[in-house]
Amino acid sequence: MKPSRWMTIGAIALAWPLAGSLLEASSDTVFLPAHRSTAVGDHPFLLSFDCEPCHSNSTSATAMRDSAGRPIAPYDLWRGTMMANSGRDPYWRAGLSAEIATIPSRRSELEEKCTRCHTPMASSAHGASDTERHWSPDKVATMGPLSDHALDGVSCTVCHAILPDGLGTPESFTGGFYIDDQDRLFGPHGNLLSAPMFAWTLRTPEQANHTKEDSGLCASCHTLFTHTVRLDGSATGNEYPEQTPYLEWRNSIYQDDVAPIDPRAADCQDCHVPTDSVDGVPIQTRIARSPGGFDFSTIPNRQPFGRHMIVGGNTLIPQILRDNAAALNVTAPAAAFDATIAATRSQLRNDTADVTIPSVQRTGATLDVRVRVENKVGHKFPSGYPSRRTWLRLTVKDAQNQIVWRSGNWDTQGRILATNGQPLASESAGGPQLAHKDLVTNPDDPQVWEITMADESGAPTFRLLRAASNQKDNRFLPLGWSASHPDAAATAPVGVAGDPNFVAGADEVTFRVMAPQGAGPYQIEAELYYQPISARWAAELFTIATPEIAAFQSYWNAADRSPELVDAVTTQAN
Repeated sequence: MKPSRWMTIGAIALAWPLAGSLLEASSDTVFLPAHRSTAVGDHPFLLSFDCEPCHSNSTSATAMRDSAGRPIAPYDLWRGTMMANSGRDPYWRAGLSAEIATIPSRRSELEEKCTRCHTPMASSAHGASDTERHWSPDKVATMGPLSDHALDGVSCTVCHAILPDGLGTPESFTGGFYIDDQDRLFGPHGNLLSAPMFAWTLRTPEQANHTKEDSGLCASCHTLFTHTVRLDGSATGNEYPEQTPYLEWRNSIYQDDVAPIDPRAADCQDCHVPTDSVDGVPIQTRIARSPGGFDFSTIPNRQPFGRHMIVGGNTLIPQILRDNAAALNVTAPAAAFDATIAATRSQLRNDTADVTIPSVQRTGATLDVRVRVENKVGHKFPSGYPSRRTWLRLTVKDAQNQIVWRSGNWDTQGRILATNGQPLASESAGGPQLAHKDLVTNPDDPQVWEITMADESGAPTFRLLRAASNQKDNRFLPLGWSASHPDAAATAPVGVAGDPNFVAGADEVTFRVMAPQGAGPYQIEAELYYQPISARWAAELFTIATPEIAAFQSYWNAADRSPELVDAVTTQAN
């Protein structure tokens, strides 16, 4: 048995007390214990608290700061992210409970697959030799030996202990990563001073390019296939691509694995763990500081240094985690979630999509307003879990500043509204589905880019284990996507046939607006909005009764669910 950290460094070891209080369970509360730090022992993973003493910012150290002096320590940036809170995420817990409630006979399979990436330090507790082990979220409340590891989410020593073996291959997808069993932690730098890390953690840092340059590292959890089953639990033989950002990236100009490589190529880490400051200046800094709070004089400045913001487009769940910190026993302060939300909004607003109005043409009393949306990200937009959607709100005002036409309006509950101010029928559970369109003539039939899943009979479904195919997948393709690419079948659009304006990297939609010529000039505004959880998806979830869903619904009801603005453009027409 390996000696624990306490045995190794004795007097300088720090113990963190149990934080927070235990909550009584109720109909709208699901018990989650507070996070505790534990001794290293024989466990293959360290808790984030074990990395924090050297990889967080200190007022007495210059380490881990950008050229403007801003603190950018990995632990501090990571702690407010979805990765850090993947085991506590109440939406994930609710969704998993819904799948189990729908097909109880598949509980073990569901837990094994879903916890592999959401609570990897518990589901992978015995390292690469035990890839079948799974961790039930129900076990968290027992305060068992792996509870802390489950609730520490995708922590530092998950990504930094993944081996390069097989990354990017089908075998590595759906959580098929392998964890190093030699107590090594990988990073992009060579000529390392290993003594401080080994003394504190019994781990040895080792240079390896895959942590910085191999998108396959991220693909192991962000390429996920599920197997369709009937309500009785029997398999249909269908395999459903639940999320495929890596395959979408591989079928784009941004891939950097296969020649020819476009000058715009970028791997996942380039965008989600950027090595430039917010000012665009390459970061060069010490990568660690002493547990005592001061700089290690023997550690030089290094480059590259990644900002571990790890943001996508989700501002809702960080808000819920922040606002329900006591109930969820989160460890990050409100400021950490605020920083994640701000960085996410910046990425959505500046780096996700561009909206333009290429033309406005008049025919009699109508205006044809053509709106173009260009996808700027290296995969589909939206991408990932199928609850996400984006849509256009088009507003036309006359010379008196009165709205004469509006499509895609919304309320603070995140519901798309009809012209009568009421939510569209498609926003309710069991309501109709919105089809893809190239021409919008009815303001109550907006253009929405999203996935709608279907079961083996073609009927709509909102449960992953029931999904056999897509009725609709008109999400924006990445630039360079090709129907002849090997990954095309898993990433192909659905429901866009006959639309010549839906192309790789963009889509154009025309809005035919009733706007008599004498009432102009007209002000026209096109706005693109995004939601990580559509109102319809939530409504379907809330038809199922589990404690986890009841808890999430209480958080959902209290949250500001207004969609996020991605881009907007205005023009004028007579």
